[in-house]
Formats: sequence, C-alpha cells, structure tokens
Amino acid sequence: MSKLFILGWDNCLISDVTLHKVHPSYVQMWQTVDPLLGAKWTLADTMRMQGLPPEEVWNELALLLGKEKAEYGRRIFYDTYRRLPMPPLTPNAELLLKTLRECGCNVVVVSNKTQSLLEEEIEHLQLDKLVDIALGTTADSAALFDPADPNQKLKNRCHVLEQAIGTCPNAEEVIVIAGSGYAEPAYRIKVDRFEEASAPVFDWVAAQVREEADRATMAKGE
Repeated sequence: MSKLFILGWDNCLISDVTLHKVHPSYVQMWQTVDPLLGAKWTLADTMRMQGLPPEEVWNELALLLGKEKAEYGRRIFYDTYRRLPMPPLTPNAELLLKTLRECGCNVVVVSNKTQSLLEEEIEHLQLDKLVDIALGTTADSAALFDPADPNQKLKNRCHVLEQAIGTCPNAEEVIVIAGSGYAEPAYRIKVDRFEEASAPVFDWVAAQVREEADRATMAKGE
C-alpha cells in the first residue's frame, strides 16, 4: 500500500524551535532596531507570528518601521537565528523517519519558514536522505497570503497540505503528523488520518508501519 506521510518540521520533528531560536531572534532584532518596542515583546507575541509567511512578517515590519529599518531588522533576525544552536530532533523522530524510508513510504516535510532555510536545516541535520520533499514558503506561496482575511492561516495550511498531497498523487493513504494547528486544515481537506506530533506518536506510528510492512512481506512469500 502506497503511503504518504506529511510531517511538520518546526516544533514537531524539531523540538522547541520557537522557544530556542525564533523567539530569541525576535528579541535580538527588536533590541537592536527599537529597544522600546523590544522591551514589550513577549513569547506570546512570537507565537502569534507563527503560521505567517516570512514575507508577510517583514512587510508588516516595514509598515511599522520603514523599509530600510525593517530590512536591517530582518538581517539581524536571520543572523541571530543561524547563530543559535539547532535544537535536537524530537525523541523518536529519527526512528520514525528511518522506518518510513525502510518501509518505502513517501515523506514530505512542511514548514512556514522560507524554502531555502528549511532545506538548509534538513541538510544540517543530515536528514535529506530520509525526506523525499521539503515544502517551505516561496515567493509564489507568500503572494497568495491575504492579511485582511481572518481565516488566512487556516487557508495557508490547507494549501500547504494540498501541495504536499500533489507531490504523490497515487498515494492510497495520506497521514499528517504535525502540530495541533494542522488538525483543522487536515480535517477540511479530508486527509485519511491526522496525528498530533509527539514522541509517543512517532514510536506508535513507526511500529504500525513496520508491522504492516512485515505482514506484506510475509504475504508475498506465501
């Protein structure tokens, strides 16, 4: 049976990215470009930005600070982000990825971060051979985002999942394992199965996939 697994990257396969990389990068950016605003920036503010295409974040910043200052802030953010240590994989995430590869499943990783940064992180963690396709935010996908639409984050995630499904149109089963923010989008586009990412879920799914693969091998040998 052809299975497509769509896996969340940030705070799913990779643990605590928001807390250990994204939030400190915002704090450093604000402390540099506008200390008064920076003193008021909280983790809740960072969480509110999650799910937005990066271009939309920097467009909003340009409206607030002006284009030149916003571009300077953007450089500070990404310089800080890349300088901070990469958080480890979520426990059992590597086991899941290796099991999916060994059992012939298709794996697509999704993220709101830029395509180039997502690919950079996957390569840094030496997971590129375990992931078939990585889908981050590109200029084309960011252009579809409408900040005036209160449901745009939901629509954006639906679009990402549909893109991922489109990479493997012959899959007989689609399984999404990601953060809770992907639960409603997965339901909206009627994927076969959604699981909220966690170490126990990774272990449980890996065991299921291995068991199914073993049964299929035994059936072929009979």
